[in-house]
Amino acid sequence: MIGIPQLRRPLVGARSFSVPGIATSIRISRTYADKPAKKKSAPTADISQIPIRSIGVIADFYVPPRYLGSPVTSWHKLLFRRLGLFAINTYSIVKFRRETGLKLQFNEWKDTAIDQFVRVNKVFAGACNARTSERAKYISTQLHDVAGAEVIKSLSARAATFPASGTRLEWQLTDIVGNPKIVSFNALPDSNNLTALVQFVCKVTTKQKLTVTTQGKSNSNERVVTDNLVYTLDPFSGEMVLVGSVFESDHIRGVQPEINFTDAHTMTKFQVLCSDLFRSNPNVIGKSNDK
Repeated sequence: MIGIPQLRRPLVGARSFSVPGIATSIRISRTYADKPAKKKSAPTADISQIPIRSIGVIADFYVPPRYLGSPVTSWHKLLFRRLGLFAINTYSIVKFRRETGLKLQFNEWKDTAIDQFVRVNKVFAGACNARTSERAKYISTQLHDVAGAEVIKSLSARAATFPASGTRLEWQLTDIVGNPKIVSFNALPDSNNLTALVQFVCKVTTKQKLTVTTQGKSNSNERVVTDNLVYTLDPFSGEMVLVGSVFESDHIRGVQPEINFTDAHTMTKFQVLCSDLFRSNPNVIGKSNDK
């Protein structure tokens, strides 16, 4: 997205949940007299019972970097990582189809993703043109069924920093460059390890025009921007919301997530960070202003 000042705000609490994984079975031999009383395990949140607006970006998803933007010596590794990502996506797709019995609707999901992306940008621009006291409410009302809770908070915080009067902001989508691609598809299981939701990354390249008018003088800036947008989808109800964005991975990291989300504070910090759609890419600060 076109450059907006970097957001800085305190972190807020987030609801965490556990995704069932591989359990380790340990056999212990003891006499009946030594058997301790059973302890009740703490209940874990069932992701299917959590509103999808409250679920942020669940992982630092791998987004394959461009070959031409990476050292030639790393190309063979990047190829293997793309194959690894393909295998992960294929597993999630098979799991989704087997457990839900639903058809994959990639084209429909991508169309919805673009529609929501456009709406988020237009609503944000409209909020910046409203009275300062009305901006947060306007964003929340207009995007309640389109964006996640943390995205709405981030947009409201940014809109609050826009000049109160004398300046107007207009955003336009002038073109979609190429075909949007779903680069990461992840089936999210419930407490029974059955697919309940989906979170996917949609890579879209667009031509955007941003016009800032101050005291009757307009300054327009048109740029081609690539975004890796993260959406959470309920395939049963069709409900879908934009919950954040991630950046293209560098040529060094692997396919598996690098951030350890067993710590609730780390997960909260990451989800709040990803919810800021207009943040700068830390990997290209000083080199490019794509965001």
